[in-house]
Amino acid sequence: MKRIHFMIAFYIGKAVMAITKILPKISGTTWPGGIANIIMKNFIKYFEFKPETRIVMVTGTGGKTTTTGMLAQLVESEGKTVCTNAIGANMERGVATALIRSANKSGVVECDYVILEVDERYLPIVSSKITPHVILVTNVLKDQSQRNGEPGVIMQKISSAIGRDVHLILNGDEPNATSLGMGKPSVSYYSVAGEKDEDRDTNEFTVNCSCPVCHSPITYEYENLLNIGKFKCTGCDLKSEEDATIVSVNPTKNYITVDDKKFDVKYVSKDFMYCYSSMIAFAKYEGVSDAGIQKSINDFQIQSGRVEQMYFGGRTINYLRIKQETPVTLQSAINVTAADKKEKIVVLDLSEVVDFTPNYTGMYYAYDCDLTKLIKSNVKKYICMSNVIAYDQATRLILEGVDKEDISVLPTNSYDKLLKELENYDCDSIYLLTWMHSYYDCLNSVEKYKKGKGI
Repeated sequence: MKRIHFMIAFYIGKAVMAITKILPKISGTTWPGGIANIIMKNFIKYFEFKPETRIVMVTGTGGKTTTTGMLAQLVESEGKTVCTNAIGANMERGVATALIRSANKSGVVECDYVILEVDERYLPIVSSKITPHVILVTNVLKDQSQRNGEPGVIMQKISSAIGRDVHLILNGDEPNATSLGMGKPSVSYYSVAGEKDEDRDTNEFTVNCSCPVCHSPITYEYENLLNIGKFKCTGCDLKSEEDATIVSVNPTKNYITVDDKKFDVKYVSKDFMYCYSSMIAFAKYEGVSDAGIQKSINDFQIQSGRVEQMYFGGRTINYLRIKQETPVTLQSAINVTAADKKEKIVVLDLSEVVDFTPNYTGMYYAYDCDLTKLIKSNVKKYICMSNVIAYDQATRLILEGVDKEDISVLPTNSYDKLLKELENYDCDSIYLLTWMHSYYDCLNSVEKYKKGKGI
């Protein structure tokens, strides 16, 4: 009877998927699985797989979507078939939609690999219904505090999803992720080489995480990303894993080195280095050839709307996407901006955190970030825009030492007004640090600007 119930939900999901192709405003990445889940509780539990199908789940605070896409590209480069949700629909309804898309008429997923991005909070739910062979954890950091609480809450959820027979692939440079491997029988680690930063400034805003094992302070020899780098605990034996797949990067020549093997790469930011490292650690475990690794690197394309350039009136807007309410992605965008020493304008359009009743708003996550290198990087003007937190962003800059005269405040969400403001400055390089939805607003304004100016 349950199989009949499943098949009814499955075919309705297939029908909804067909409808989403006709009505693009209905999400084809979540609606089919969402409706199937309404029709049948625990819907994904009743999918069947080939005995040799490998099931992989990717979870963590940041880097899930890119890593999932890289893993999918990797196995495809080896001639394998893959079912994946590598476009970010990472809750149960998104997983269900991916399975509906790949299953045959009998509800059997015949792919060689099922590679799923899974939201950290949903990992125990999804893994209790589909048993993974591999769980890859990117990092466990401060993220969307209202929804997730502090990282320890997410650690408990991920820990509860780790079965005895699963193989873990963990970020050996991030304390929380590293600690998940303690006492586990089958673990691989990955890492990115770095250099001690003698110029690293510390001030009242510098934030380091505490040890997830003994709660003592964590110290870093270097940080590649915020709270991710070569670390050790001051109170116990937790430290960066030396027995790891370690990526070294040559940014001037666009290649990485792993175990004395060289791979050409297109993207050289530290974020991508961790994605490459995790992918190569996975390739080692799954027995993928070096040629397969290089082919997958060559073929992989970053998802649009993450790092983009827009052009208007002889100016270039370099858009860097941040994940709302997440300090590590904001810090990464700040670091990329600071690395460009040419004269530039920096536009901050951060997402506000709307608290529960009485509904205070703010952007407290920006206080976890270090702005000192940005301030020293030849910024001609800072523009803080937002209907709600424009002045909050300006205050954050002032507290870091930016002169008030170097800050322009635009209390608006209108990118038409931003472009008009930018006309006042003789500078053709602009960095826009904001979240995904604002990118599309800016893109629309740029297109209108071009039409209005006839360029």
